Amino acid sequence: MSEGTTFESNIPMETPTAQHLTLRFKKHKTTVLLFVSPHDSFTHVKAKLLDAIISTGVPIINGYRLPSDPEDVILGVPIDDNDPSQGWINLEIPELDGDGGKKSKKAGVLNATPLGAGVKDGMVLAFKFREEIAGDDGMDIDDNEWDVVMPAYDDEEDSQVKESDGNGTQAEDGDDS
Repeated sequence: MSEGTTFESNIPMETPTAQHLTLRFKKHKTTVLLFVSPHDSFTHVKAKLLDAIISTGVPIINGYRLPSDPEDVILGVPIDDNDPSQGWINLEIPELDGDGGKKSKKAGVLNATPLGAGVKDGMVLAFKFREEIAGDDGMDIDDNEWDVVMPAYDDEEDSQVKESDGNGTQAEDGDDS
């Protein structure tokens, strides 16, 4: 375990079943693949995510130290499942006090589990740490910003690109047959 990270996991390794979801958790250029039961609480999911990152020996992701408490991990789902560049929505729903102001943040009953939040198999979720959204005075700055870099695939010509030989068949570039 790295210096400064005191989170100890007691999460046993579990064998994935057909009911488990395969989820990709992204922060900056880091992607963590986890098998998660759709009925696990997000608290348990965050603990598994933190445990997986810590087990790799990575103490810092894009300048932010891993938190010691899984509750300091914030998860987000894409606004548009087909286009993550549209942005992310925080899974924590703010609890409002009587006059409409934000009182505290906690997971709502409907989104306490992946099943309740509508998370699907193969979905990408963003994650960040509370440290990122806290200013010097501990106040929230902007919790709508997510540091997620999605890979871009350019359509570059490659020597392995197949070209048509005019007869409806494909031939490798440089292949004279």
